[in-house]
Amino acid sequence: MLSLEKVNTYYGYSHILHDISLEVKEGEIVVLLGRNGVGKTTTMKTIMGIQPPKSGKVLFFGEDIAGLPPYRIARKGISLIPED
Repeated sequence: MLSLEKVNTYYGYSHILHDISLEVKEGEIVVLLGRNGVGKTTTMKTIMGIQPPKSGKVLFFGEDIAGLPPYRIARKGISLIPED
C-alpha cells in the first residue's frame, strides 16, 4: 500500500533522511518512534510532499508519488495531522 525505497531528504545541505526504506501493508498500523531530531516529522513531510525527497521512491498503491504537490497526495487519501 505505502512504501519508501531508499529515500534521501535534505533541508538545504543538511542530509536528514539517509536511505530510509519502510513498508506499510493495507490494514497495518505503524508507529514512528524516536527521540527529538531523528527524522520522524521529516519522514512524514516527505511522504506528504511537503519536503520532497532528493532521491528514492515513495510508492502509494504502486504509484510513485514523490515530487507530487501535497494537495494531490492528500486527494489520494494520505493526510498528516500535526500534534498541536
